Amino acid sequence: MTSTSKVASTSAFLALVLATLWLFWPSALGGGTTYVTTQGVSMEPRFHTGDLAILSQADTYSVGDIVAYHSDSLDTIVMHRIVSADSDGFVTQGDNNDWLDQDHPTEDEILGQLFLRVPKGGRALDALTSPWAVVVVLLAVVLVVGAARPVRERRARRRRTPSLSVASFSLTAADLQRLPDTVSMRVRARARQVALASGATALVAAISAGALFLVPADEDAGETVAVTERGQFAYTGSAERGTTYPTGVIETGDTVWVKLATGLTVSYASAVTAPGLADLTGALRLDVSIEAADGWSTYLDSGSVVPLQNGAATASVVVDAARATSVLERHYAEVGSSSGGATLRITPTTATSGTVQGTPFEADPPATLAFTLDGTSLRLSGEPETVLTTKTETVVTTDQVAPRTLEIAGLSLTLAAARGLGLLVLALALLVTAGAFWLSRSGRGDTADEFAVRHADRIVPVAAFQAAGTVIDVSDAESLHRVAERFDTVVLHHAGEDEDTFAVRDVDATYRFVVPGAAERRRGKPPVPAPSRTSAAHSYEPDLTTPLPRAGGFRGRLA
Repeated sequence: MTSTSKVASTSAFLALVLATLWLFWPSALGGGTTYVTTQGVSMEPRFHTGDLAILSQADTYSVGDIVAYHSDSLDTIVMHRIVSADSDGFVTQGDNNDWLDQDHPTEDEILGQLFLRVPKGGRALDALTSPWAVVVVLLAVVLVVGAARPVRERRARRRRTPSLSVASFSLTAADLQRLPDTVSMRVRARARQVALASGATALVAAISAGALFLVPADEDAGETVAVTERGQFAYTGSAERGTTYPTGVIETGDTVWVKLATGLTVSYASAVTAPGLADLTGALRLDVSIEAADGWSTYLDSGSVVPLQNGAATASVVVDAARATSVLERHYAEVGSSSGGATLRITPTTATSGTVQGTPFEADPPATLAFTLDGTSLRLSGEPETVLTTKTETVVTTDQVAPRTLEIAGLSLTLAAARGLGLLVLALALLVTAGAFWLSRSGRGDTADEFAVRHADRIVPVAAFQAAGTVIDVSDAESLHRVAERFDTVVLHHAGEDEDTFAVRDVDATYRFVVPGAAERRRGKPPVPAPSRTSAAHSYEPDLTTPLPRAGGFRGRLA
């Protein structure tokens, strides 16, 4: 590729990056793009809970545009469709709602018009922008950078690190580097086991924490809620004074004698309640009808319509008992039947709707009040305590979203708490792994040190050593360890100035493995070759005067 083409491709790439940044730069940082995570069902089926809507600012907005604005009545950001406009601003409505929004945002108050929809993108964005995700990313960056840093650079930095002095205490980076050499082999071996175990724990914690961040933070928590409408019937009227009505007043529960009654009014008081009840609207009216015993029925009259105010309303209707009796008698006369009974019904007609915890509903109608009607009177069809009181429940299944919870070891934790616990375990496991690995590492880094740390439970350090019987040099340290396991004995270790000697003693033989020391390795001296095995007739007997062909503290003579 020529220099001109390189410049052109680089310029095109930079232009693409800048254009992408300009297009998707968030409004919170001075850009023109708004990111909205959708909640609820108001924009279904196009949007569902957890989707991501990306909106960009436009010069003008028109009917049909899906826009977002901050709702003063709900104190949150709402994304709905523009359906019309008036002098106050735009009129918006959710695609799945049958009512208009209370707020009328102006063009300046609209945050943006829908540009792109990302299914479930809101949940992913919430997970990526959570504090725990930021901690994981920073920790991963630190680990990657630390692992990629050259070893020489780290050593050079240690050499440049000044000593730390407090009073008579002085500790340099070189002292820290040599500190593991002062720790016993058994402790270093145990630290290596701890490092392996904590490293496995860190791996499991990392996988678990990653899986937890892929799980949506919210879950459907719909519940069944009852919208309760409680009503109370009552009636009163005037009548001729006499033995039947001494005060001239008809009260609730009394029999209404048609000949004596001069007026009768039935009322019904209604109250609607429910947890999370909102946007409640409706009206109440009382209708009067007659149902004859032979199945015939007719409508008589209706009262005035009364709107609900704060979930309550009281409606009334005037019942003309004499007219009801007359209509019933004419019916029986027309059909050629003798006079019979009938039922006079007072029916509350309602149109109540609203939302319960964000879910819309329409209330069921309440029960009617029935009177037994004959040619002379009106009587309640039942005991006053039961027929005058009504209770109507409308069951609503809410569509709620709640923080997801997990059951861990019998405890119920939110997903955020479980994520935090997973990251805490991961951080502790990484710290223990790093500390145990540093404690178990070899300051010398040779075969002898590695062997001594790996099999510290079987190695016994000795200050001096004398071979007994036949001396057999094995080819590697692991072979010597297998010999020790075969005889179920210890491995003697003598750390000389120029070499390390490991030996396993049997009754008539000594198995050994010699590793050149640091001084020999610096001089480039190759390992001492292992001599051929001697026959059973030639053995090495301990002696303090005659040197053996091998160095390392062994003395003996040839028999």
